[in-house]
Amino acid sequence: MEKKRSYHNLEEALKQAESRFAGLDPAETAEKTETTWLSEDQILVIDMLGEEYRVAYPEGKIRSADGKEVSIYLAIIILHYLVTADGTPLTGRWIAYRHLPGGGIYIDPFNKRAVTPFLKTFGERPAEFTSAAIALGGREHKASGISMVITVLPRVPICFTIWPGDEEMPATANILFDEAAPHYLPTEDYAHLPAIVNGVLKSMLQ
Repeated sequence: MEKKRSYHNLEEALKQAESRFAGLDPAETAEKTETTWLSEDQILVIDMLGEEYRVAYPEGKIRSADGKEVSIYLAIIILHYLVTADGTPLTGRWIAYRHLPGGGIYIDPFNKRAVTPFLKTFGERPAEFTSAAIALGGREHKASGISMVITVLPRVPICFTIWPGDEEMPATANILFDEAAPHYLPTEDYAHLPAIVNGVLKSMLQ
């Protein structure tokens, strides 16, 4: 399994993901990914952040529930999930990005793309973060700070945490992943996925 993936050539990344998807057994994939295989329609149905997406087999073309094509960026992540998932049970134990395979290589992009935007959006608005996360189906995680677990893909929960600031210390934030995360997406995708979540949460603010 490749550990490093580049998003500089999105079309090539999509082409490779579609090729791998075409070689899967869709019924088996549905079991491993907690998606629904509609054999008569030759479609896998997957939920992501409360939205339904339909993946045509074997070509791998993806449309939203209203029939619109998804962005190439989103299509790559969904296909990567389908082709990477091996059905490993989630552990409920949380790890930092740097503990994912090769995570140390991508730590700076991860902080830039994921942690910093999340902190800028909600660092001073923890109550609104909690409300938006709950509206998105998130659940509270009992830990230090204000933590919410949001299921992004069926077997990809992400834990977002804010430590509110005060007069002496600025607010800080962190994003953690289930220990089984490498069994469901390549490491680089986890540098991008929280940004998608943050964008959805931000759009829910009044």
